[in-house]
Amino acid sequence: MTTLVSERSPITTPKLRDRVAAPRVTPRAPASPQAAPRPNLVFRFIATLLEWHHRRVVRRELGTLDPRMLRDVGLDANTVDYELRQWFWRPTRNWRD
Repeated sequence: MTTLVSERSPITTPKLRDRVAAPRVTPRAPASPQAAPRPNLVFRFIATLLEWHHRRVVRRELGTLDPRMLRDVGLDANTVDYELRQWFWRPTRNWRD
């Protein structure tokens, strides 16, 4: 059941001229400009919602820290109170500057 090396057919790689070009596909235009929103706009909207959710969660967790932990981070109670009162669409401040 063994095959001699000389009996095997050599393995060859395809040459560049043997390759077949892939057919080109042209993108179709939507039926009307208002038919479907652009994907980029949808992704940006979802990213904005996720960012707002993240800000809300971070501020909520900041409010649960005790005074010892706040000292470790370098914040005081007034700073945390200010940050907790901000709306979710307002970006968090960098208090280390």
